[in-house]
Amino acid sequence: MRNRGFNGLTGFRRLIIILVLGIWGILFTAWVTKPPELPSDVIIIRPLPEGKNPYQREYDEMLKPAVMITTITGRGTGVIIPGSLVHQSISSTGTYILTAAHVVGKYSSVDVTFYDYSHQDTETLRASIVLTDTGKDLALIRVIRNIGDIRVKDIYSAKLAPKDYTPYLFAPVWAVGCSLGLPPRPSFGHLCAFAVDSWEVSAPILPGNSGGGVFAKRTDVPSQDGNRSTYELIGIAVWVRLYQDQLVTTMAGVVPIGEIYRFLDGVPGFKGSNVQKRTIEPLND
Repeated sequence: MRNRGFNGLTGFRRLIIILVLGIWGILFTAWVTKPPELPSDVIIIRPLPEGKNPYQREYDEMLKPAVMITTITGRGTGVIIPGSLVHQSISSTGTYILTAAHVVGKYSSVDVTFYDYSHQDTETLRASIVLTDTGKDLALIRVIRNIGDIRVKDIYSAKLAPKDYTPYLFAPVWAVGCSLGLPPRPSFGHLCAFAVDSWEVSAPILPGNSGGGVFAKRTDVPSQDGNRSTYELIGIAVWVRLYQDQLVTTMAGVVPIGEIYRFLDGVPGFKGSNVQKRTIEPLND
């Protein structure tokens, strides 16, 4: 008998073959395109040798202040702020971190992971909750770091923009966060909408970015060599828009710097200022 081939098969058999091939193709595509799974403590952003990184200022002023916050229910991001703002108002010193209230939830303590990009190392320490405001979706937490117990020694803090920072549409911004529970990484976008107590940016924000810093570049900072540029914290990422049950990651909500100052005013003795220098946090003796 002559082989009739595919064209000689009945319609039902053709359908079965097409379905099998289609399923096989989908599985094969998913297998070859699946991204590698990375442990959460792997630092995948590797710095260049000292003096050879054209983006060293971005590393120091935006990436290094970022930490990962872990609770029983998930992960988020935090940004270290100058401890000098609050050291005088609370009985003990420590490293102070801004994040979103929904990241810490109702827990009294959380785990905070610090990143040492020079030595490719991480360290996770316990942090206590200092203050939360669920209305603003902001939280302040504190880590007590004893010099004899720590590995990550150089802790950078973000420079806060002034209280009277003026936002403009199209202004470039950078969001830094632990996207999908991975180590901090930056995304870029623009300020694109404003409300009284919330701004919207087009810098992509993913699950895990909540509580991370949003930064803008300032170019008129006086220095001995004339004006220089710096990156200032202008907000904290807290939400992403949904459209037909899909995350629109380029329409992300930010708690603006003015609301951050008003939140920190709730810390007794908070020393808010329009002029703050980016610092390396001192270790506790």
